[in-house]
Amino acid sequence: LWLKKVATGNFNRDMRKDGWMLLENQPRRINGPIEGVPFLKDGESLVNGEVMATRAVTLDADYGQEDAEWLLEHQDMIPAELRSLYLVFPATKWQDADGFRLVPYLFWYGGRWVLDFGRLDLGWLSRGRLVRPRK
Repeated sequence: LWLKKVATGNFNRDMRKDGWMLLENQPRRINGPIEGVPFLKDGESLVNGEVMATRAVTLDADYGQEDAEWLLEHQDMIPAELRSLYLVFPATKWQDADGFRLVPYLFWYGGRWVLDFGRLDLGWLSRGRLVRPRK
């Protein structure tokens, strides 16, 4: 008997309450200052979200929603120079009620970082960054 591993996660903003299905998740690993990691290659202005998520693994920047939520509670760990960008956390993948796959991201709004979700089937632009602990 083959059993598919069920993704689990402990979220402040648990989208399962809105009927979403958690497809993948990594537990929190960030516990200090971060850096932004570009996911576009030279000459690219955008990439599909699935490409971005694959690149996150090779760039050692594959972090998830639990990391994003920890950063929301520790906003001083996010460098001020990243405020003009959005920070993507593709290690957590959701599927909404319409069948779209989404990943969490943070953006600066109203003087603080805010959590939202973006579709993987759409283009992700040059203002996006993956994150990883600052070296």
